[in-house]
Amino acid sequence: MSQLQMLTRQWITRTAGYDAVLTPTLASPPVPVGWFGETGDPAEDFVRQERFTPFTAIYNVTGQPAVSVPMHWSGGDPTLPIGVMLAGRPADEATLISLSAQLEDAVPWVDRHPPGW
Repeated sequence: MSQLQMLTRQWITRTAGYDAVLTPTLASPPVPVGWFGETGDPAEDFVRQERFTPFTAIYNVTGQPAVSVPMHWSGGDPTLPIGVMLAGRPADEATLISLSAQLEDAVPWVDRHPPGW
């Protein structure tokens, strides 16, 4: 726990000079329901989770606010959202909400719905 807390403090210090950090939300397009556990092997399930969401874990650990916004759409059938993640300074949700609103104005997604909506 002490090593985890030390790494958390280091990460927050390294990113403190930025209003937000932009990363992909996922490392690949969305996968079918059941894909993580389809092999029945818990170790493989965990490996798949790590490969699918490598950018989000650090913010789960640090507790920094983060938001995913759908900035692109896959070309497949069905068309699926492709998100980018913005992570902010501790307790600075206001900046992320403001940035998200600006992105939504630039690339509206309010009328985008999945098939069968």
